[in-house]
This record gives sequence, C-alpha cells and structure tokens, in this order.
Amino acid sequence: MKSQSDTIKTLPIGEGWGRASLFLHYLKIAFRNMWKFKNQTLVSVIGLAAGFTCFALATLWLVYEMTYDSFHKNAKQMYVVYLPSSLGATDYDRPTPFPLASYLKETFPEIEDAIPLLPSSRGSAVSVENVGFPASVIWADSSFLRMFDIKIMEGSGEFLIPDSRKIAVTQEKARQIFGSENPIGKTLDNGEMICAVVSGMSKRSNYAFDFIRTFSARTLTNPTWNASGPEHTVITLVPGIDVEAFEKKLFEHDVGEARNAFVKKIKIKPITKIRYTDQKIEKNIQFQHIVIFAVSGVLVILCSLFNYLTLFISRFRIRQKELALRMLCGASGRSLLAMLSVECMLTLFFAVTLGCMLTQLVHNPFLMLSDIQMRLSDIYRELLMYVGGVILVSMLTFWLLLVIFRNRNMDASIRRSNHNMSRKISAVVQLIIGIGFAFCTTVILKQMYFLHHTDELGFSFQNRGSLTVWGKDNEGLANRLKQIPEIMEVVDASGMASLFPQRSNMSQSINTWDDKPADTEIINLQRQFVSPEYNTFYDFRLLAGEMLTDADPDSLVLLNESAVKAFGWYEPVGKRFAGKYTVKGVIRNVYCHAPTLQAKPVCISKPPADFSLYTFGGTTVLFKYREGMWKSCKEKIEQLIETEFSGLSSKSLYNNEEEFDKHLKSENVLIKLLSVVSAVCILICVFGFVSLVSLACEERRKSIAVRKVIGATAGDILVMFAKEYSQLQVIGTAIAFSAGYFIMQRWLEQYVKQTSIPVWIYFSIVFVMALVIIGCVGWQVYKASVENPAEVIKSE
Repeated sequence: MKSQSDTIKTLPIGEGWGRASLFLHYLKIAFRNMWKFKNQTLVSVIGLAAGFTCFALATLWLVYEMTYDSFHKNAKQMYVVYLPSSLGATDYDRPTPFPLASYLKETFPEIEDAIPLLPSSRGSAVSVENVGFPASVIWADSSFLRMFDIKIMEGSGEFLIPDSRKIAVTQEKARQIFGSENPIGKTLDNGEMICAVVSGMSKRSNYAFDFIRTFSARTLTNPTWNASGPEHTVITLVPGIDVEAFEKKLFEHDVGEARNAFVKKIKIKPITKIRYTDQKIEKNIQFQHIVIFAVSGVLVILCSLFNYLTLFISRFRIRQKELALRMLCGASGRSLLAMLSVECMLTLFFAVTLGCMLTQLVHNPFLMLSDIQMRLSDIYRELLMYVGGVILVSMLTFWLLLVIFRNRNMDASIRRSNHNMSRKISAVVQLIIGIGFAFCTTVILKQMYFLHHTDELGFSFQNRGSLTVWGKDNEGLANRLKQIPEIMEVVDASGMASLFPQRSNMSQSINTWDDKPADTEIINLQRQFVSPEYNTFYDFRLLAGEMLTDADPDSLVLLNESAVKAFGWYEPVGKRFAGKYTVKGVIRNVYCHAPTLQAKPVCISKPPADFSLYTFGGTTVLFKYREGMWKSCKEKIEQLIETEFSGLSSKSLYNNEEEFDKHLKSENVLIKLLSVVSAVCILICVFGFVSLVSLACEERRKSIAVRKVIGATAGDILVMFAKEYSQLQVIGTAIAFSAGYFIMQRWLEQYVKQTSIPVWIYFSIVFVMALVIIGCVGWQVYKASVENPAEVIKSE
C-alpha cells in the first residue's frame, strides 16, 4: 500500500498530465480550425505580422526624434534662443549675435548659464595624412563643457585658449582615426594639433560633435552685434522659475538700438523640442513626414487587427452550433475560453514569428533610409509591446463574445440565422482605409511630380549645372567647356550668387525708402550680384518693368515679390530705397530652396566695380547640357579637369536637378515609406475583403442552394452579391474621399507651390476598386453557385 507522502507526490503529477493532455487536445482543435479556415488564417497572420513591423519601426522612429538632447543632466532647464528673421516677426531663426549670451546672463537673474556656440555644418570633415574623415566640429568656449557636462579625459584644456591652434577630440572619433594610438600630439592636415581627449555626446543631439575648437581672440575681445552671425545661444534657466512669465519678459525686452535693431522680440524653445519643431534644422526627413509614416503604421495596425478580429468573430458565428453542442455536453465557459485562447495564441505565435522575420529583413534598409541609429533589440521591444496589446484586446473580445453566447438561449444559438452587420461594417472600414491610402499616396506623388516640372518656381533648373574651381591655371575654363558636344550654353558666373548649392549671400539693412509705412522700421534684404546673362540662363520670370542690361548702372536693381511686399509697394517700378537704388523691374520669387520655405526679400544687381574681390581666386561656370546626356557630360568635364587643368587645387561640380532634389529628400523618403505601407495596407484590405466574402458564401451556402433549386442562375446570385457589396463600396468611397481630401488639403498647404487634385484621381481609384470587388465577389460567388444544391442541403 502506498504511503500518504507517495499519494501527495503523485497527485500533482496526474493533474499535470491531465492539463497537458487537455492543452494538446485544444491545440489539435486549433490546428484543425485554422486549417479549415486556412485562407482567413493566412490573411490574419500576414496582416498582424505587417502590423507588428510597421508599429515597431514607426513608434521607435518617433521616439528617436522626440528624445533629442533629452540625456543632458539639465535638459529640462535648457533652452535655445531664437530671433526674428528677415522675413518678419512670424519667422524665427537660431543664428544670434555672439555677445547675446553674456548679455542675457548679466541682464536676467532667471538665467543660470548662457553660452554661444557654432555647431558643425552638415557634411563637415577633417583630414589626417591626406585621408578624409567625416567629422562634426563645434566652436565653443569653456562654458560649453560645464553646461553640457563634457569631461576632459586626457590631455590639457589648451584647446580653449583663443588662437592656440589646438583642438580636442572625442574618444570615439580618436579610436576611429588613430586606432589604439594615443591621439595627443597628433596634427591634422590643416595644422591644428590635438591636445585633449574629451568625453563625447550622444549623436542624438542637435549639438553633437567630434572635435571642439574655441572662438578666435578677436571674437572674444571685440564681439560685434552682427544680426546675421552664425552663432547659436543656449541658456539654462534657474530651476523652479515661471517659464511662461520669463518668456513674456524676454519677448518684451529691448536690448537698445545701440546694440542691434534686430535683437528684439526674443523667443526661446526647449532644447529637447527644437529637433521636431524647427523646420530649418537639416535632416533627411522632416518630423511631420515621420508623423505621417507613424499614422500610416497605426492605420495598418488597426486595419490588420480589425480584420483579424472580424474574421475571428465571423468564424465564431459559423461555429456557434459546435460551441452550443459542446456546452450541451457539459463544457464550461472557462473551457471554451481556453480552447479559443489557444487558437488565438497560436495565430499570434505565427504572426510574431513572421513579424520578426520581416523586421529582420527590413531593419538595415530602414535605418539607411531614415538615417537614424537604433538596435534591433529596441525594435523587438516595441514589437513585444504590440503583441501584449493584441493579446489583451483579443482576450477581452473573446470574453465579451462568450458572455453574450452563454446568455443566449441554447436553441436560439443552434437555429438562429446570422445577420452580418459586423461583417459589413468591417468591409466598409477596410474599403475606407484602402481607398484613403491609395488617394493620399496618389496626391503626394502628384505633388512631387509638380515640384519637379512646374514653371511656377520662378526659374528653370532642368538640364543645368555648375562648375567651380580654384587654382592659378583656371583661365580658359569656360571656353573649353563650350567645346564639349553635350554642352549647349556656358555663362561665366565667378563671384556671383549661387543657386545650387545655396551659399550665404550678403544682406543689407534698409531703413529708408519711398512711401515708407509708419509701422515698419527696417527691412533686411539679401543682396545677389548677377549678370544679365545669368538672369537669362536661369530664366528668371519678369513680372513688371524691365530686366537688367549690360548698359545699366549699378544703381538700377531688380526686386523679387517678397521684397516688394516687405516695402509695401503696389507699383514698385521707379521707386527708390537706401538713398541710391532705383527699382528697374520685379521678378517672381525664386524657390530654389526647400519647397515649404517662403522666399526671402531679395535685391538683384549687377556685380560692383570691384567685382574681382568677390571671386576669391576661384572661377564659377554655369552650363546647360542636352537633355538626357548628364552622365556623358559629367565624364567629359571630369576628364577635361584631370588632363588640361591638373594644377587646380580643388573643384566642385554640381547638377542643378540633383541639388534641387536634395531639398525634396524628405518627401522622397516619405514616398518610399508610404508606397510600401500603402501596398501592405491595401493588400491587407483586399485579402480581408476576399476572406469576408468567402465567409459570407460559406454561411449562405444553404441559401444559395435553395435559390438554385427554385430556379436562380449563377448570374442572379452574382447580381445579388454585387448589389450588396456595391452599396458598401459607395459608402466606403464617399467617406474615404471626404476624409482624404480634407487631410491632403491640409498637407498641401505647407508647400509654397501646390498641385491640384483633379477629378481623374477619384475616377481612377473608384474604377480600380470596383474591379477588385467584382473580381473578389465574382470568384467566391461562382465557386458557391456551381456546387450541387442537394449535397449542400444534405451537409447542412
């Protein structure tokens, strides 16, 4: 006889085997049902997997962008100063005068610390032993180390001595350039010597750096209040102050006319927010485009999740007789929930597995496209969050369904006919999402095409390029370019304004002009020196007056539309400003920058008498090449430079179309992302629609068989289904187009030049979706209609 202790030990084992056996039984039932509804299961798994991937990438990208500079110890108290730009008080820029930092710290007790700094420009590099390395070089003083918590790990602080020709490097960059060698004492090719190794800063910062230089002695000892200075001002506020009250105080403060007329109406922005609030910060894709991608990912998630739950509910309705009979035989609600949960978990397991595979597949291309740094483990962490959410929603749905089911009369559950309102709602929702995606993506593509081919940008840039060279033997370059067969036109533009790529132009403050309004104090005009040939080359559009000629004096100028508006003139031709300039003509605004930025006031004049001082020893040549021949033209120009002008110290060759396309890089990235997401979402909608139709045919097999017995043909049955789903398409299309038009109108408003939304877009999408619905419904109904009615009724 067994002892009591033996009995105690064996009982849990028996229970464990019983539970395992029950789980295997549920698993077997789950596999059978998933195989029975294999099409719907496949759609659910693919949809959920796509939702996993989109959610993980979109969410993590948003978090990445919104946590810039959040790692600083005083990040919550750190703010960046903004001043009104030349466009007026509604437009603000980060560049500030160098003395502003010390002035603010001395004037406002609310400011704990303030620093001027000059961040690195994009594409910067350093050279060591004739080898170039991409590097961010920031100009700052000793307060930068204190405010941003930068430590000197090795060496001395001599790099903080003005004009010392010393520089500091981060540990990471030192390892990249010098490997295991000690960088202290190493010299860059420009003569600067590394005297210190400092702790680095996360690349997720607007002021990330690889090297630190200090300002020149002249800048420190004789600071000037230069409104167009490139320096930025960062301040740290005293903890606990009323930030809103301080912002108002700062905005109303007057620094005095003696310092600078532009330093007024000062604003500040949290350093942690400027990454996604300042549209002028250089980045591969604008924050609003990331938001659009994230919203698209959420729609894919909702579409896939809604599709999955709808299919599950539809299958649940089909299985009501089975579940009722199980309860009649003694099954409890808990056991039914466990059985359904196993099927749900198995579907999620396959979806998660496929989602991880998709994430692994698109991980590297996504990082290259978005230009961000993140680990694959971080993406998987977000993916698991979504899995948890799906499980929670699914479990709540199952529980609700079972409560409804258990409260229903058993006989009614077995005999009741199914009303498919939930399925119709699901079909409409999927049509709305699919048509909405197709509409929005089409409008975005049309806007991008419009920006590349419109004549409303105020100039022409197609099939044009520029070449700038420096050296002693660059004379005759323009004549040699004329001999290249692919080149149609050449213009010498040495020292003139550069449209592609854009470089800093001279600016001039204007405080006197004809018919000056009483409420306008000063206007900041950009000055551009160009020749009449230059104007013709870029095909500047004349609105009023006449274009400049070679015979015109330097006092005759052209203004753009923004400048005329700033002066407040209605008939600008013949008007005078600054005491010596007369307006000869008005040209359209030239939008050679980002298409979301307004054009600044510009004054165009002929090169001055001392024009040679502006060439800086370099020669710039503009050229127009024959359409479609850029590749061969580029090769011949490079060969010409190498063979006949080998003594040139450096050269810069640009294609205007490629440079203009850089301004649309964010939009191009968005198109690539949206194209993929739209395709995934539309496929999920289409497959979900097919699954819903097949389930509808499965539920209505007996009804279809009875109709055939009483004389209905396959065509009659097809018309019946087509009428039902055509009504759903009309509802879905109306809602999708209304919402899509509202969204895209708001989106287009951010562009200075906007495309139209023609009627053909609506008709094209309706026609394609109608073909899809006809194909889906027709095929499923045809299969149901050719079945033997007697066999169908017998099986029912």
